[in-house]
Formats: sequence, C-alpha cells, structure tokens
Amino acid sequence: MSAFPPEYVRAHLLALGCDPARVEESFIHSGGHGGQNVNKVATCVQLRYAPKNILLKMQEHRTQASNRLAAWKLLAVQLQRARDAEILARKSARELKRRQNAQRPRGVKKQFVELKRRRAKTRAGRQGIGEEE
Repeated sequence: MSAFPPEYVRAHLLALGCDPARVEESFIHSGGHGGQNVNKVATCVQLRYAPKNILLKMQEHRTQASNRLAAWKLLAVQLQRARDAEILARKSARELKRRQNAQRPRGVKKQFVELKRRRAKTRAGRQGIGEEE
C-alpha cells in the first residue's frame, strides 16, 4: 500500500464508497507558466476513476507532491458532490410522489364543486329561449 492518498483522504474515499486501488494515477507534463521546470518535470497529476467516469487533472502547484495531494482531495470532493446530488434527487422524487398521491383538502374540493355550479349556471343562462327541449 502506497503512502498516497494520505490516511485521512483514504478514509474519506472509503466512506464515499470509492476504492482507492481502482483509481488510476498518472503523471504528465504540465502546461502554461513555469519555464524549465514545467518542460522537464512531470508535475501534473491525472486521476481517473472509471466507475463514476471521473477524470481530473491538477497542475496548480509547482511540485508533483503538492499536486498529487490536491488531486486526491479534489477527487474526494467531487465524489461527495455526486453523492449529495444523488441523495437530493432521490429525496425530491420521493417528495414529488408523496405530493402527487396526497388527497386534496376538503376546502379545495368545496371550491371545485362551487366552481362547477357557477359554470353550470352560466352555461344554462346562455341557452336561447326557443332552443330548450
């Protein structure tokens, strides 16, 4: 077992249902500012977690070690966000189903009946005098 991710990040990932052994980690050359260090040293860290289809790159820091730690932390944050969104979607679907299946209050039912009576009275008043049968 490697030193990465650190134990506290590993525990968080395991709590989210992510097996750190299934995460593919690769190191590539960074782009942008940094001069010779960027061109010669593979400081950019790329993590791929296939089960959730997550691919992330971290190249904000100058050293590979700090980018590596930041990438693992970011992976944990993204998995947490995905989990929270999934829980929220299930909760809102359950709430929608509950509201759809709920009975209408008695007052609303009375309003519907009263509206139907008024509508019937209006329609009855529209009939011509000679058209009644």
